[in-house]
Amino acid sequence: MKVVRRLHMYLGLLLFPWILLFGISGMLFNHPQIGRDIESRSLSGEQLSALTGFQPWDPGELARQVVEQLNAGSPSRYTLDPGTPGAFSGWPLLAAPRADGGRQVVILRLDDGSATVSSHPSEPEAPAPPFAGVAIDLPGHRMAAVQEQIKDLLPKIGVDAAGPLRAHPKISPELRFAMRDADGRAWHVTYNLGTGRLDGRPAGARGWPRFVEVLETLHKTHHFPVHGGVAWLWALFADITGITLVVWALSGVAMWWQMKPSRVLGALAVAVAVALAAVVMVGTASDALFGNVAKEGP
Repeated sequence: MKVVRRLHMYLGLLLFPWILLFGISGMLFNHPQIGRDIESRSLSGEQLSALTGFQPWDPGELARQVVEQLNAGSPSRYTLDPGTPGAFSGWPLLAAPRADGGRQVVILRLDDGSATVSSHPSEPEAPAPPFAGVAIDLPGHRMAAVQEQIKDLLPKIGVDAAGPLRAHPKISPELRFAMRDADGRAWHVTYNLGTGRLDGRPAGARGWPRFVEVLETLHKTHHFPVHGGVAWLWALFADITGITLVVWALSGVAMWWQMKPSRVLGALAVAVAVALAAVVMVGTASDALFGNVAKEGP
């Protein structure tokens, strides 16, 4: 148990920056207004109706109309399941540009007609490079060339496939390099090997996104890159952080069990935690997987 306690403590100290980063950036996804100077106000369904004439939509009635039209054009006969009433998922988002480069955003609830009106400031932007969007034709070094060379790989290694390999239409590697223009300005340049187009930004910190957006980008960065580098170390520490959370959970239970006076109360707390987690996780998974879940990939 001494080893368990030491492991619990020193993992927390060694991984302190990573736990803090993932914890803070994870909360930022649920609260996008933090760190962005977004001003919001709410409109009730009655206020929105008086201003625009919009009336809430009845999801059950809308589902009935959908099934009715489906039956009109289908040889099969469908009926609504009374055990699963209609409900909206997601919300309409409408936006209008502001004169200062920002935007006004309206998020609407269809079922009760209420809305949230938000004023978003302009996004910090780096100066657009003069070569942005320029197409460079290197036909021998494009994804089309890779596809042509690799398309028959699977049958040659004994792997059965219904067709040849195709390059993903959206996911492409990019070539990164630095260069200077005639005025001596340094640019970080990217060359998309799928589209053949250039983009980039000035070297240095000018035009970086907001700090909260940098945190969110770090939070979403995943996979071990094939080229190694510091991004490989990031993925490694992300794995270690995940392992640390598992160790914390298990070692915390082990340390609790050693304290005999708290076993009964602790067991009750664990039972409540497991039951609550099961309800929330199963319910959220059912909601997320309700329809046909499209997975990105070839």
